[in-house]
Amino acid sequence: MPRYSRTPILRSAFPRIAGQAAVAIALAAVLSGCAPSALTAARSQIAVGNYPAARQELATLSAHGGDLSASQRREVKDDLCLCDFMIGRPAFTLAEQRAVCADAAKEPGSQSSSIIARIDEAARRKDADEVEAALSDHDLADAERAATDYQTLPAADPATVARWSRQIWTLADAQVFADSTAKKGSLDAAISEARRNHRDVENMDDGQFTRWVVKTATVSGTPVAAGVEMKDSTLKLSVDDANLQLAALSLDKLAAINDAMAARCGCDARTNVAVAETGFPAYFIRLDPETRMSEVMILPRGDRAIVSATSN
Repeated sequence: MPRYSRTPILRSAFPRIAGQAAVAIALAAVLSGCAPSALTAARSQIAVGNYPAARQELATLSAHGGDLSASQRREVKDDLCLCDFMIGRPAFTLAEQRAVCADAAKEPGSQSSSIIARIDEAARRKDADEVEAALSDHDLADAERAATDYQTLPAADPATVARWSRQIWTLADAQVFADSTAKKGSLDAAISEARRNHRDVENMDDGQFTRWVVKTATVSGTPVAAGVEMKDSTLKLSVDDANLQLAALSLDKLAAINDAMAARCGCDARTNVAVAETGFPAYFIRLDPETRMSEVMILPRGDRAIVSATSN
């Protein structure tokens, strides 16, 4: 019996070993001398519109790119770019498609740049549609997110971004105004309080006051405001994206600046804080008749939260 017990083991092992060897030989053949055949097979799948099957062939070749010639490597990458673009979303996001095509475009003689342009156009169209839909729904968070993404894309239209920025500011200001009017009461007491606390700014000219604003909004030697603009009773501060976190820790300083604006003009002063890189709203600062001090309304991504901050 022992004599016969080994025979089935040998018979079952042989096909498995032979199969593994065949696969290894076939792969070696493809990579060493038959890559053109594999590329031809992939191109045949592309010709009939079977992009998933073509991509599978190309992915196998791409994984062993070091064994391909320069022209074969360029063709594999260009075809992968085409396949990912044609398969499209949701299998491959626009960002994933672009990354593959950008890698292909690095190869000398690549034809992928035209597809990159089409991907960028699709991304701009997608973001634009999302901004318009969000604005229609008065959804500031989604509008600002999509508009910011659009702005980072190649060939983004500055005029379109400027129009969106105006619409976002208008919607945000309307929300702030609705909240402010809900708080009934005269601002006379708040303005008088601001003047008592900021007698030093009343006689400053615009240049002196601008320097005072920059100094007041400086934290640990870093100026929070990258730009200061004044028009009548409105002050606009621009904050670099890198300093937004610093601004978030300095809300009391921003409130004090708006109090000082009210002291200078003896009116309902308002301070608008924008992200310098995008021009979109970050904060609105208004006088509150109830607390008699300025109130910071936070709108970093369209989400509003009201934070009362003293000028002390």
